[in-house]
Amino acid sequence: MNSKQLEIIKERISPIIEKRKLMLWDISFFGAASPVLTILIDRQDKTPIAMNEISEVTPFISEAMDQIEPDPFPDHYNLDISSPGIDRTIKSDDQLAWAVSEPVKINFFEKIDGQKNVEGILLDYSDSYIELKNSAEQIEDFPRDKITKISLNQEV
Repeated sequence: MNSKQLEIIKERISPIIEKRKLMLWDISFFGAASPVLTILIDRQDKTPIAMNEISEVTPFISEAMDQIEPDPFPDHYNLDISSPGIDRTIKSDDQLAWAVSEPVKINFFEKIDGQKNVEGILLDYSDSYIELKNSAEQIEDFPRDKITKISLNQEV
């Protein structure tokens, strides 16, 4: 599955998800013998999504998937709709906007000030930096081009 196909799926299912005050967190497709399309959704208001909310939206997403032409899945695949979890990876600016004021962990390609990762409260971001407030209440900026991964961090 290529990125264009994933974008078509995103365009088709996003209105269904947003109509229910939910947000599409991520879409991925993995596997050859038993492929799985994983769709991660959450609540827009940052409260934890309930399993019944996922169950309620699942048939609508499944139906929308069946109506995409040409069919991106001519062969059998498994559809997995779930929550991104409490320690979710943050991959986009939309997700960064959602995570402002939340505790995050940042991993770097190489050590910065002797550290391979830092933790703190996400204060701000731009195309070039991520701004955190650390446990000592200090505000630090980290270059985005040095970051390998940003994730929510419920341990802070």
